[in-house]
Amino acid sequence: MKNRSLVMGVAIAILALLSFSHDVQSQVSKTSTSISVNRGVHTVSHKSGNQRLNLEYEGEIVFTDDDKAIKSISRGGYLLIRKTTFGDRREVLAEPNSDGTINYEYRVGRSRQDWGKEGQDFLANVLIEVIRTTGMGAESRVERFYKKGGVSAVMEEVNLIRNDHVSKIYLDALMENHDLKSKELVNVAAYITKEIDSDYYISELFKDHGDKFLKNAESTSAFLDAVARMDSDHYVSIILKRMLREDLDSDAMAKVLKAASGMDSDHYKTEVLKQLLNRRDLDDKTVDLIVKSASDIDSDHYATIILKDALDRPNLSDEAFNNLMNAISRIDSDHYVTETFRSMLRQREVSDKVVAAVMDRIEYMDSDHYRRVILNDLFQNKQVSEKHFESLLRTVADMDSDHYASEILSSLLKDQQLSQELYTKVLDRVANIDSDHYKVKILKDVIKGDLTKNHMMSLLKAADNIDSDYYKSEVLRGACDSVRKLNDDQVKDEFRSVARTIRSDTYYGRVARCID
Repeated sequence: MKNRSLVMGVAIAILALLSFSHDVQSQVSKTSTSISVNRGVHTVSHKSGNQRLNLEYEGEIVFTDDDKAIKSISRGGYLLIRKTTFGDRREVLAEPNSDGTINYEYRVGRSRQDWGKEGQDFLANVLIEVIRTTGMGAESRVERFYKKGGVSAVMEEVNLIRNDHVSKIYLDALMENHDLKSKELVNVAAYITKEIDSDYYISELFKDHGDKFLKNAESTSAFLDAVARMDSDHYVSIILKRMLREDLDSDAMAKVLKAASGMDSDHYKTEVLKQLLNRRDLDDKTVDLIVKSASDIDSDHYATIILKDALDRPNLSDEAFNNLMNAISRIDSDHYVTETFRSMLRQREVSDKVVAAVMDRIEYMDSDHYRRVILNDLFQNKQVSEKHFESLLRTVADMDSDHYASEILSSLLKDQQLSQELYTKVLDRVANIDSDHYKVKILKDVIKGDLTKNHMMSLLKAADNIDSDYYKSEVLRGACDSVRKLNDDQVKDEFRSVARTIRSDTYYGRVARCID
């Protein structure tokens, strides 16, 4: 029993020790820092486990090279350090004297102590933590490390700083005050995205210093690789849009475009591509790459924005145009396809290439309404060539809506200078319309014009396909004057032949003798 009790006691002690050790580790790992500035006064609150560090300072403060003492404080400035560890609070207030020396007040708990070795040791021990927590004296420290060991020495110090805000202060000082070489820029770019957690601070660094990375191919690639590793598309877009304000060559713009293409968000990707398209110095290759990028955008809305902007570019190359049509083919929404086509038809000369591309795409559209809109724009000021006529009639034949089909066919018959062969093909298509109402509407409109013998023969054959005796008689009555005017026996025989297919004596009687 004693042995068992002893074993149990040891086990409990070990568990208690492990639990205590875990609690201590948890306390240590809980770190937070808050920084605020009000009228030049900086206030910092830093917590790490059971330690509390509170700071307040104003003015320019310079430290000794060993970071263990204060070298100088500007007139009117001061530094207050208060550190609490497990309830033990110590405080130092440093202010400049009129002769440039520094006056110190040292407190332990609430009691003021004489300034001596104890206070000096406390300041020497706490000062490096103060420096790395606040960023005070960063510029002079960067200079000191840079003179000692270049960029590597600066980065070693920055690596000991666990606050992204302060790390940015050091990196700003490094980038602003030194003309870094290509390899140094490569290292800095890799460091920024590897060691800084906050995309906000990464974006601020790259936004402010991105132009330096774009000076040569090696650092540009490193910079854009670093940007690509960022999680936030919002901040990536900020960086890239800032870069597009610079004087970039075509290779650099292609790399910016590549970085933009890697973003998941269609919204932010579109923002960057739009700004890129606004540049006047784009070459055909870059425009072509932008159009290709648009084809990878999932949102029809955003893809359309880019494609319409691309169409606004003058002298769009054939390759870019072909890629643009490929991008349009990926758009599912008939509404956005129509928007893109209408923009294209307004901005470009309507060549056979354009007509062929449009006709090929609209055959696969679902909406008869949007098909009609595009065709109206396409052929408003351009005659339909025989080359594209079959495609057009196939599109009409595929329409479910007799209303939209009849509008297109009516436009062709009224507005186009059609050969007899094409005129007959259109009327054959009219004859195949299911609705007698729309069929008759087209034929009655056509009858109002000046018709040749061949046109009238085609029209009468189309009328022969009307099922309704009422509608058939209406068309024939409307054609009476034109048939009499032509005074052609073949036309009259055809008219009579169609009239005899009317089953109703009443309606037949209305047209039987109108041409005699």
